[in-house]
Amino acid sequence: MTTTEAPAGEAAFDFNPLVSPHREDPHLFYRAARARPLQMSPTLGAYMVTRYEDLRTVIDDPATYSSAPAVPKIYSNAPEVVEVLRRGNVPETSAVVNEDEPEHTPIRRVFDAGFTGARVRAMLPTMHATADALIDAFPAEGADLVGDYAIPFVQTVISAIIGFPPEDTAQIQIWTDDQNTLWNVLAPVEQHLASAERMGEYTRYLQALIDDRRAHPREDLISDLVHGANGFPGLPDDYTQCIVRGAARVAGFDTTRDAITSTMLAVLQDPSIRERVLADPVKMIPKATEEVLRRDAPHRGLFRITTRDTELGGTPLPAGTPLLLLFGSGNRDETVFPNPDAVDLDRPNVRDHLAFGRGLHVCPGAPMARAEIRVALEHLMQRLPGLRLAEGYEPTYIASYFFRGLESLHVTC
Repeated sequence: MTTTEAPAGEAAFDFNPLVSPHREDPHLFYRAARARPLQMSPTLGAYMVTRYEDLRTVIDDPATYSSAPAVPKIYSNAPEVVEVLRRGNVPETSAVVNEDEPEHTPIRRVFDAGFTGARVRAMLPTMHATADALIDAFPAEGADLVGDYAIPFVQTVISAIIGFPPEDTAQIQIWTDDQNTLWNVLAPVEQHLASAERMGEYTRYLQALIDDRRAHPREDLISDLVHGANGFPGLPDDYTQCIVRGAARVAGFDTTRDAITSTMLAVLQDPSIRERVLADPVKMIPKATEEVLRRDAPHRGLFRITTRDTELGGTPLPAGTPLLLLFGSGNRDETVFPNPDAVDLDRPNVRDHLAFGRGLHVCPGAPMARAEIRVALEHLMQRLPGLRLAEGYEPTYIASYFFRGLESLHVTC
């Protein structure tokens, strides 16, 4: 997505992750926001929740802070975009992340079946084989660990989990990017229209897979959603479509891709960390992973709305107030994580980070994502112990509404 500099005359204290300087480094803004009362972002149309304890308060009280607006509705786009979606018969239901209780549990328990410990273990051979094949294909002069490694690695794994044929990966990625565009309220309407045009084809594609799994169930997420799991019945087809295209394919791809590359960048930027990881990868890769998930949370945050008049961090909030939970800010709250900008492999409370959320809507794919990150890093460090950042490399970040990730990670092998 192409972005421009923030206009000089905009509000003095606002947040827009698609423009400078917030795109490059949102943490200067987060630090300033934590020192203030809750502020409304005119750009995002919500109060920004940036302090760790305020985030915990919201997450732990779903009765007061509803998840209904957690991710935007694609049918909330401009009328001309909605017309295209309707013409394509594209379904729109509440995603599992948008559900409150009691509707949440039956959907979540079925969704969880795709990410059990047994499923994680079953995916390990695919992870190991994919990592080796990708490393074997690295150009002799070096590689881009985003495009040459993290993207195809995670695409292969998430396709196998969901039940997508591997030969359809490139097309599914286009549709996944379309889903992200339609969620992005800051994208121009022309991009929304182009994405909406393609979503009809995606709908028909997913329905064919759903129909196949109804007749021929397999060990994959689509079959779980269709037939039910954990004592709960299968979901309606429109719900299955929305979960697959959103919570499974979008969330399961972007966050894991970005966590792999952010962790590798942190390891390669600091010689002392690199040496500790090389000396004891079994112990140190998980430590590095958790610390970088804390410091560089790959998911920016989710929305909430108040169900009653309340107060948060000293700020009164009437019923119906929209909030944006900025997990990346909470993970660098200096009152909880001393020296928060540093990568500390021995941080005692690192598992208190909010990178995967918490409570009712904690990420169901977290165990799978941790396994993917671990395997991806193990293969890189064990097979390429001389890996270094390419000369002159400087990290730049994608322009993304929901995610925080590197555009490239160039290395020499």
